[in-house]
Amino acid sequence: MSFKIDTRSVLYPSADIKSQLLKTAEVSIEAIESDVSELDSSSDSETNSASSSINSVSLASEKPVDAVNQKTAADDEYSATSCVAAVQPKQAQCEESTKLDEDVEVAYDGRKPPMPRTVADICEDVLGVLARYRLVHHRDTSKVWGAKAKFLAQVERSVVRGEPVLMSLPAFPFKSPNKKTKVLGTLPDKGEEVALSHLEGLCLAIRDVYEPGANVFIVSDGLMYSDILGIPDLEVWRYGQALRKMARSCGCDHVQFLRLRNLLGAEGPVEPITEEEYLRDAPKFRNDLLARYLPEDFNVDAHIAKDADTTLTYRGYIKFLETDLATMGEERTKSQMKNHFEATAKKMIVRGKAFATAIARSLSNHIRLSIHPSTEQSKLSMSIIPQTGRSVTPWHGALIRAVDGSITMSHAASVSALTHELIFDKQGRPSYFRERSDLFDWPGMDVDFNYIYPTGIVVTPRDSNSRYSFHNVHMQKVRALSEACSPVVLRGFTDTTDQHTFEAKAYDCGTVQPWTFGIRQSVKDSMNPDPKASTVTSTEAMPMHYDGFFFLKKEIDPKDGVEKLVSKVPRFQYFTAITPSPPGDGMTLFASSKLFFQHLPAPYTLQELEKLKWDCKHSHNWSNHMQDLALVVPHPTNGKPCVRWHEPWYQWMTKFSTNEIRISNGGQHYKDLIREMLYDRRVCLYFNFEQADILVADNISMMHTRSAFTPGTGRELWRIHIN
Repeated sequence: MSFKIDTRSVLYPSADIKSQLLKTAEVSIEAIESDVSELDSSSDSETNSASSSINSVSLASEKPVDAVNQKTAADDEYSATSCVAAVQPKQAQCEESTKLDEDVEVAYDGRKPPMPRTVADICEDVLGVLARYRLVHHRDTSKVWGAKAKFLAQVERSVVRGEPVLMSLPAFPFKSPNKKTKVLGTLPDKGEEVALSHLEGLCLAIRDVYEPGANVFIVSDGLMYSDILGIPDLEVWRYGQALRKMARSCGCDHVQFLRLRNLLGAEGPVEPITEEEYLRDAPKFRNDLLARYLPEDFNVDAHIAKDADTTLTYRGYIKFLETDLATMGEERTKSQMKNHFEATAKKMIVRGKAFATAIARSLSNHIRLSIHPSTEQSKLSMSIIPQTGRSVTPWHGALIRAVDGSITMSHAASVSALTHELIFDKQGRPSYFRERSDLFDWPGMDVDFNYIYPTGIVVTPRDSNSRYSFHNVHMQKVRALSEACSPVVLRGFTDTTDQHTFEAKAYDCGTVQPWTFGIRQSVKDSMNPDPKASTVTSTEAMPMHYDGFFFLKKEIDPKDGVEKLVSKVPRFQYFTAITPSPPGDGMTLFASSKLFFQHLPAPYTLQELEKLKWDCKHSHNWSNHMQDLALVVPHPTNGKPCVRWHEPWYQWMTKFSTNEIRISNGGQHYKDLIREMLYDRRVCLYFNFEQADILVADNISMMHTRSAFTPGTGRELWRIHIN
């Protein structure tokens, strides 16, 4: 029997899960070594096979110098146990095992701690993340991914050294020359903000499987093309500076920036440079890069004819030039304009060749990302905005939000004022279009609705000095918004932590579902060591789940007349933050069913997952075996597909209750797919409460969990369930 071991940690990898395990389990070194011996004996052939192609070194035995300086005492204790983040349950929680055909390759089932990951394992995991971000039509698994071997070598180099994976993206030049019909202005807007958040999500997704994470370097190609397209260097400078400021304000700490001077290794002023220095040196750097990196024998016509990637880029250039330069050709014939577009596109190909060569030589250890479709022999083609419809960059169009948060990109002039309203940023500049709805009309309140990446809406008073009381908020509109795009967060309102107001507004939102302890639960660390206690009132991480799964009532099944235990699942979660955790600690994660299915990788389909059923065995809450639970159910209001799942949670992960999950009518590999998608940074919001936040989430369309938090921080939320 062969086993395909998925060694990724279930919630947070590396240091986070190490410290979590140390907090939640007490075992002897002898017990750990016994587990390692048992696991190793069943998988020697797999490990030896991996080590023959890539150096098979566990992360514990090869600490990077930079990482060592950041290690905690818990990490040192973890390393002393040979990097086995492992605890063998003292109780026989998992005696029942699935009988498997010896010819079937199965996924690691999680009942025992995962083995230490090798460099090969980590590299494959990082490549798996990169693959998820490829353009949709490039993800055909029947076709060879030409650049995969090259990327694998680049990732391996970083992993062996314990350094962040490096990526470079030539992009974000300037806004289109056509300010009349294509874009909303000359500076970055909501489109760029979403794109930066998407790139930050890619870096964090890599960090989820490889602790040092990743950095993406935006190398603006603005100066390479600005003079060709009639864009002043000053406009390029202002766009770039505003983009850098936006990245900082959005918390995109893993998105960094390079200039032409960096590719040339030029001496002179270091960052931050002044506008005067930039404008003085821009022509020189542009000319120097062309002189140094453009091959002497480069024939643009021959290159377009013979090189597939260049052909694709050339065609793309002509297509956008037809609209970019449309306002400049009012006195030219169609034939003259066609010739002008082709000549301009060829000039851009020449500049682009020099620019690409400079990146390849100067950033040879970077994985090369691209916004353009390609053969993917040397780069990864991706859409920098998770949008429906054709892929458009934020500097060639305007962002459009539907009420449910869905994103499309379009030329600004094509958006109808009858169906969408133009939204302005805090500086009064046009930012994006939003679908019209009376859900955004809050009588007596002037508020902003800010969509957050990848899901959710934050509602704040437009004037920070306004003292709007939560008592006056229209909760039916909050409820409807949360059904459209959960979670909905109210921030900056007064009276949100007043117990009477908080409980009264729950009844405004719907029918309150009481528990045995009453209607309101204080979610905080109860410091109860009883193994039968709930992880909800501990500092531990929790499995991904939906509320009410363990709230069981006896009902008569109308189909067969048999009395059964049925989960009484509330429609909404309703929170206020009494004492939030410090940033990055005790985060609440919300996974969107809509985004789950939007990003579902081929060859999986919604229709396939709708057929799946699953079973759950829980260690303490009840003795009943929950069977044949549907993985996908229709939403009771809009009928859209919703994921229903409870993440497997074994004794080595927790000192409290456990549960064992099994797909009852399909392969167990689906459990890995579900877990990966629910924690996918394009699907899941990693949310930190702020003091006095109100949050309402749809408990049907959303799955959720909580990361571990530091004992003694006093984290406390109040929660009420609503129908």
